[in-house]
Amino acid sequence: MANRTDTQADTVHGTNPQYLVDRIIRNKIYNDAYWKEFCFGLTTESLIDKAAEIDYVGGTYGGRRRPAKFLCLFLKMLQIQPDEDVILEYIQQPDLKYLRALGAAYYRISSRHVDVYKTLEPLYADYRKLRFRDLTGKMSIIHMDEFIDWLFTEKTVCDVTMPGLPKREILEATLDLPPRESILEDDLADLDDLEPPPPGAAAPPSPSGPSGDIGTAAGSVAPQEVAPQS
Repeated sequence: MANRTDTQADTVHGTNPQYLVDRIIRNKIYNDAYWKEFCFGLTTESLIDKAAEIDYVGGTYGGRRRPAKFLCLFLKMLQIQPDEDVILEYIQQPDLKYLRALGAAYYRISSRHVDVYKTLEPLYADYRKLRFRDLTGKMSIIHMDEFIDWLFTEKTVCDVTMPGLPKREILEATLDLPPRESILEDDLADLDDLEPPPPGAAAPPSPSGPSGDIGTAAGSVAPQEVAPQS
């Protein structure tokens, strides 16, 4: 049947992958025209083409709680369970931002805690705009790094309940995860180099030539000859 999980799929967090989406939400997706017409028979390759067509992220919306295309494709990924290297390719490719968001949401819900941190934290450096459709159907602008932060901090994203995630400090304490390196550290170091020296600091030595004599570079004063007195 079109709504069955792939027989080769592994369980995720001890359950059928599709069951990670609430049953009521699943039934709305199964009964949606987009699911019936465009999601039947999708593969890991053809799903990329469909992801390229979507233009916003979202869960269900409106009075009838219609599922967004983003949510339909998310459930399809749980159904066909692409290989991990395929999901990583979805996340790491730079061109299709909604495919990246889709891959990140799938990876967050299906992968080990340590791998989630290692793979998704670099996406905080992605500031591209995304359109988001809320429960009422209203569109707004968010950014990719904001969406990634939702995946880490919110209990529910796009009507999907996120599995519990240990705090980063706990994984660092158990040595499962190295300390996080902020993408701003290099910029801050550059700013430190540009700061003027504090008052009273020793002036840098005057430039000198190869023989140690004082040179006549810009800013230095050349010695002047004194005319003999008559």
